[in-house]
Amino acid sequence: MRTSIHVGGLILGLLLTTGAQSAGAAPWPCRSQPVESCFRHHGRLSSQNGIALRIWLIGTTRVVGLENEIDELPVQIRKYLDMTSPEHSYIYGDFDLCPVEPDKPGHLRRVCLAGAEKLVIRNVQGSRPPFRLLSTWPADAHRK
Repeated sequence: MRTSIHVGGLILGLLLTTGAQSAGAAPWPCRSQPVESCFRHHGRLSSQNGIALRIWLIGTTRVVGLENEIDELPVQIRKYLDMTSPEHSYIYGDFDLCPVEPDKPGHLRRVCLAGAEKLVIRNVQGSRPPFRLLSTWPADAHRK
């Protein structure tokens, strides 16, 4: 009996921390499960050649690469990440990041972007002032 309760609790904990689908919840937004706890960090999301999507963790010299593809992100922000668009922008905000590989000092770490809040868009060309994106992420996005 004690073993079944422990196993049941372990399974429940895994379902909650991995973002498995529950009533009204969004499906897990990543191809891989996290290898460590997810965390929130203020950063700048950008797109460029090479590592398509990456986030500079503001306040550090660290940059993480996203496992997510552009078409897996909310439609509200995709146009700002298209490098050929006059809308190409940096996106600042509080990002929910889930590491999908262990941290190796001096190497780019791959993470899954599971959610974001308080997004501010700043045009790369500086052709207009920054503005806040009102609808930032699905309300039922995975939380840590």
